[in-house]
Amino acid sequence: MRLCSFLCFFLLLCAVFPILSYADQLEDAKAAIQNEDFEKAFELLGPLAEENNAEAQFLLGSLYINGDGVEKDDTKGLSWIMKSARQGYDQARTRAVSICLDLVNQGNANAMYKCGYMCLNGWGGEHDANDCLGWLENAGKIGHEKSSKMLANIYTEGLYGITPDEEKATYWSNLSASFAAGIDGEWGWESPGKGGPPIKLTFTFETDGNNLTGTILGFGGQKYQLRDGKIDGNDFSFRVKSSFGVMSTTTKYTGTFLGDSLKLTYTTKMNTPRRRVASLATIGGGGESPPVTFIAKRVE
Repeated sequence: MRLCSFLCFFLLLCAVFPILSYADQLEDAKAAIQNEDFEKAFELLGPLAEENNAEAQFLLGSLYINGDGVEKDDTKGLSWIMKSARQGYDQARTRAVSICLDLVNQGNANAMYKCGYMCLNGWGGEHDANDCLGWLENAGKIGHEKSSKMLANIYTEGLYGITPDEEKATYWSNLSASFAAGIDGEWGWESPGKGGPPIKLTFTFETDGNNLTGTILGFGGQKYQLRDGKIDGNDFSFRVKSSFGVMSTTTKYTGTFLGDSLKLTYTTKMNTPRRRVASLATIGGGGESPPVTFIAKRVE
């Protein structure tokens, strides 16, 4: 009986003293921050944050965000603050919303997604569900996969009080799949001809890292090779050169990959032999055309 009582008392001590130790360690870390001894605070907070102490996670994240005692890292900082916020720590939720709003203004799609998530979950107060969905939609339209998938689930299951909508669920599911497929493949554009057959362009793209290669099948069935093709995220550019007798043209394209479509803008410059520049200038030749924008669709 005495042995049993001793074991119970021993186990109780083992359970209580780590808690007391963690509490002391957290207070020491807070004191270090107060004294601007950030390196010490960072060392003390790390183990507590790993043990899912919400306040420690918030404080550690703040050190990363501010670059106090550690190299500034917004990504790591926000990650720790979000972990704290998901445990219900109010200060973390308020800070997370503020950080994400700043990042949204810089066009950060992941921050848009987080704003939508926080908004729907009532962080920082009650919000209009349509405003919350707007953050997710903005991110989804520029290729943020998590946002598209979350929207598809919301409209499929009717989450967060949103009325289920099969059409919207299908749209976001398909858009997510289109972004996953990438820009590689064939894309087509067609415009009614002025008094003649329609104008058609077919783009065939292939990517290798940041390099973009491929062809354009254009007017009169002519095929042209892409030159200097580059892709950076969802933005891309290339140029095409064509010849007509002694003259040639260079067409510069810039575009944005929108998942199920491409937004393309081009300008064309005529390249002429030097002996003809003066005469062409009098009739408006040799300059660059105004930009033209159009939407190309993926060829199934």
